[in-house]
Amino acid sequence: MIGFDYGNLWEWEEFDPPRLLEVMADFKVPWWIAGGWALDLWMERETRPHQDVDLAILRGDQQKLYRSLSRWELYYAAPDHRLLPLRPDQWLHPPIHGVWARRARDAPWLCEFLLNEHDGADWMYREDPAVRMPLADIGVSASGNIPILVPEIVLMYKAHERTEKDEADFRMVLPHLSPTSKAWLLRALNKSAPSHPWIAHLRTEGRSY
Repeated sequence: MIGFDYGNLWEWEEFDPPRLLEVMADFKVPWWIAGGWALDLWMERETRPHQDVDLAILRGDQQKLYRSLSRWELYYAAPDHRLLPLRPDQWLHPPIHGVWARRARDAPWLCEFLLNEHDGADWMYREDPAVRMPLADIGVSASGNIPILVPEIVLMYKAHERTEKDEADFRMVLPHLSPTSKAWLLRALNKSAPSHPWIAHLRTEGRSY
């Protein structure tokens, strides 16, 4: 155990998309930048400071990740927020979904890998497996050929967190979402959190189309 997985308590490498592409070069399956950085890359501008970097992979690809980063220090975030060393042969099951990576002890963290649930050709929302999207549709390329999660999925995760920065991200991105993306997010929230306050905003925005 080395501590608790609160991003603001630890030193992080500066966000550098070309470096991430280099680090992930041996990981021959899909991955995507997630979280606030994904939204900023999609918006093509930095809208706020970020404490850390999140990368999404599929849970079924976790062993491939460990092999591609075999010389790195990897830790997983336990449900009680402790960071625990990850064994090379270890398989992480839900609810565990975060893997932290750094080059060496006392080095800054590069990113947190977020294990995403999937069923066949479908991505599934961690909090409600009924919320799905075809895996072929969950990612797009940002400038510099950087893979990112589509904004509606990023916002779906943020809808569960409901921190001040997540609320700000929703307000910033909402006017720029396509009608299709808004409709998907509205359906997803109606399924998983029918009393969520974002639903009213999505319905208001939808009436403008």
